[in-house]
Amino acid sequence: RYAFYTEMHHARKITRLAQEGGAARLHADLGAPCPRTVVQLGGAEPEWLANAYVALAEAGYAEVNLNLGCPSDSVQAGCFGAVLMKTPERVHDIIRAVDAKRLSVPFTVKCRVGVDELDSDAYLQQFLATITQATSLDHIVIHARKAHLKGLSPKENRTIPPLDYARVYMVKRAFPHLRITLNGGLHTTEEVRAQLLQADGVMVGRKFRDSPMFIQELDRGMLAERLHSV
Repeated sequence: RYAFYTEMHHARKITRLAQEGGAARLHADLGAPCPRTVVQLGGAEPEWLANAYVALAEAGYAEVNLNLGCPSDSVQAGCFGAVLMKTPERVHDIIRAVDAKRLSVPFTVKCRVGVDELDSDAYLQQFLATITQATSLDHIVIHARKAHLKGLSPKENRTIPPLDYARVYMVKRAFPHLRITLNGGLHTTEEVRAQLLQADGVMVGRKFRDSPMFIQELDRGMLAERLHSV
């Protein structure tokens, strides 16, 4: 039931590696795919992203995720990451390009609840309505903090913007047909359990990085809940 996400890799890099040595070269650089390995992609060019998706799918990775949440200066300079939330039409073009080459491997999106001044329920609804229109996109991971593209470092962007879980819940109500995974600020089994009452799934990042054994604690907590409900 767990999926494991890689760090973000640029689409041009993935395509180059695949051209150099196929699946073996990708496995050497990214690690061999496990049954639930999700590769995070970065980029802004639809054709490059579509080609990278095909290369990863053919190399055996379980899922490919487009990162629309990274606010770093270098990523912004390449016009990808969180800055793409300001141009939903471009994101839509990317997803349509992937759909044109679609294999059985899912292509998903990870975004923020807002970016800079585009920080409202209405904008997030408009953004998601645009990128999902006439596409196969049906799973979105939402980091429950807005992205500040100026004034905060990537590290600060993970902690300083306040968590807005209510906006993620709003998305699930507005788009009940989409699978919504909530990310941000989850540190205990109790917090994970509470969010699973509102969202279809949760993503835990820094807690696993800082406390790798948390996965065992989470397993025990969720198993105890299932046994109690029998």
